[in-house]
Amino acid sequence: MSETMDEKSGEPGNRIAAAAARSEIVAGGTADLHVEVRDLSREEALGILASHHVGRVALSFHDLIKVKLCNYIYSEGWIYARTELGPDLTIAMHHPWAAFEVGRAETIYDWQSVEVSGAIEFLHSDMQSHAWYEFENAVNLFRMAVPQILTANDPMPKRVQLLRVHVDTIIGRESRGGSSQWLPQA
Repeated sequence: MSETMDEKSGEPGNRIAAAAARSEIVAGGTADLHVEVRDLSREEALGILASHHVGRVALSFHDLIKVKLCNYIYSEGWIYARTELGPDLTIAMHHPWAAFEVGRAETIYDWQSVEVSGAIEFLHSDMQSHAWYEFENAVNLFRMAVPQILTANDPMPKRVQLLRVHVDTIIGRESRGGSSQWLPQA
């Protein structure tokens, strides 16, 4: 837990104690806090998915599960991502299914989260490949966000493999706390 200065006493304290002091919560008192958790509609969940560009992808092979942070673009039922060649890509090639999560959090009780699961498709630049059109589509989508992608000025030049995850299932949840004044930040 990180140390902060207590605003009233000027002494070091933890973040929760400092937040409690700022809200003037006294020992023996109670704070009005009610947390509401609800399911998001499919449209709300897709809206969150489309409005972010950093998420977590989970890959599994037998009893090994890997969770990786990744940049992505959502478009028309697909999550497009880039990855480096390596062991994680090998896992995905042997077991082409993934879970994906994106979320945002303001405090420990104020957050939104979207989970997706679906099949992985690997996209190839080979013009003879049936997936060439989808590869070009993915490149165009990425370049709308970062024009240098897959050029000599690519900011992450080792990420040469493009793939996409189909949104087979999507589940969105939202939590809202009654008061964020004294809650620890996420």
